[in-house]
Amino acid sequence: MDPLIRDDVEPGVSGEPGLTASGVCLSDGRSGPSVSPNDPSEDDPGPDEENPVDPEFMCTPNESSVEILERLYVSVATVLSAEAANEQAAEYSTAEHTANTINSEDYAHELAFLPDLTEALATELDYSASNVRHPELSPDLQEKVVRVLKQHEQIMISSGNALPPPAYGVVCDIDVQGHPPIKQKARRVPLRHLKKLYELLKGLLTAGLVSFSTSPWASPIVIVLKKNGVDIRLCIDYKMVNAVTAIMEYAMPLADDLLTDLEKYLWYCSLDAASGFWAIMMTRRARQISAFVCALGHFEWLRMPFGLKNAPMIYQRMIDNALWGFVQPKGGWKHYAELMQSAEERDRTLREVSGATANTSTGVTKFDADLRASQAEGSVAELVNSPMADMFTNGEADASALTPVFERRSFVDDMCFGGESFEGCLETLGRLLARFEECRISISFTKSIFVQSKVDFLSHEVTRAGIRADPKKLKAITELSFPRSKKGMQSYNGVAAALVHGAEDLVIVGDSRLAIQ
Repeated sequence: MDPLIRDDVEPGVSGEPGLTASGVCLSDGRSGPSVSPNDPSEDDPGPDEENPVDPEFMCTPNESSVEILERLYVSVATVLSAEAANEQAAEYSTAEHTANTINSEDYAHELAFLPDLTEALATELDYSASNVRHPELSPDLQEKVVRVLKQHEQIMISSGNALPPPAYGVVCDIDVQGHPPIKQKARRVPLRHLKKLYELLKGLLTAGLVSFSTSPWASPIVIVLKKNGVDIRLCIDYKMVNAVTAIMEYAMPLADDLLTDLEKYLWYCSLDAASGFWAIMMTRRARQISAFVCALGHFEWLRMPFGLKNAPMIYQRMIDNALWGFVQPKGGWKHYAELMQSAEERDRTLREVSGATANTSTGVTKFDADLRASQAEGSVAELVNSPMADMFTNGEADASALTPVFERRSFVDDMCFGGESFEGCLETLGRLLARFEECRISISFTKSIFVQSKVDFLSHEVTRAGIRADPKKLKAITELSFPRSKKGMQSYNGVAAALVHGAEDLVIVGDSRLAIQ
């Protein structure tokens, strides 16, 4: 039997004793809320006569998804507190990893970090900040930079965690090559981490990044302790999903190529695409396959998360389409933009009508309205799931009429370019922002640097005097403890090799130590 096919889990349940279909942990003999209390499906059996749903968890007409989540949190916290008091918690294993059991490569390729959206976000663009007004520039030249940026304000995101509008021309699809759904157990979360999980999920629901799910797929949440041993990162373990996902063959850029000849310029710009992968919308099956389960419910992504196997290639392709004009949606960018804007307007009107209906009709809760709206096949969903959306399973789109903005590629969401004069650098910046506006790719205003004499790019300092590895990164490597195993040495060499312009000797020394050992 294929080890990835779980035959020990009944459809629609988490498979762990004391857990309901939504992953809520309850005492023996007590039933809990389903994912969608008034919309049972084959993935969520719902209440029955022998095991009725506690009336405490029934939705009220005006209850939103966030309010449902809050009540689930209170319920689970109460149960876990009672078990801790009775010293029952030791019977269960917890989904927690110490700081040393998960390597950094696992973070990038297999785990999707749940972003922290609880902090207050900046809402205004600060044109007086140092990343805009360089002290070496005269006031007149500084104003020229500000004017160019203000011309493209609509694609500027003031906060790094703000949700950007969906980009044109590419969507996230996941091809599992016909593999049956993999529904893993909801792993138990220690009581001391439950509030953090609740806050992260609340932020994701409020931002529209996730919704409650009835998908037959489910990946578990794991907890990664930070180096201080106290703070945590919550992640989704996509190892099983990635193992059955067809690889998207797309050539990624090499760091050496991106750094070559940058020192010949006098002025530089370093741009960071806002909120990374969240600009990519998910197809119908991608949303289902990306679903994750935890103690507070079953959720699916509405935008592309980190941790999926093909996410870097999908995002790189989107940026390449914009910068180099490789391919474009069928019919052209303008035509696709008009279709998407019309679809968004129709869906916006439909949501307003549905919201009014949920508040006035009996038998339809706001929770159900929210869930159905997120799963509805609206105009945007139809466009995203059509061949015009340029899904990789449908092959490349027709040849693009877009001309390259500049010859240098980006590295996923990090872009660096320069100019031999101030005017040349500013002209390239304006041309790039205009192209991003056409493709609706947003820029993180606070994380970008505009027309400066020095920028940081790919762990290097780039200046007119040359390129060198970031001193902070080199210091971190020199302070590493001596590796005591072959795997530790390989990890050490991998980190050092990433700083190719300033760490060659470190790699050589590392190899010599391993040979002696």
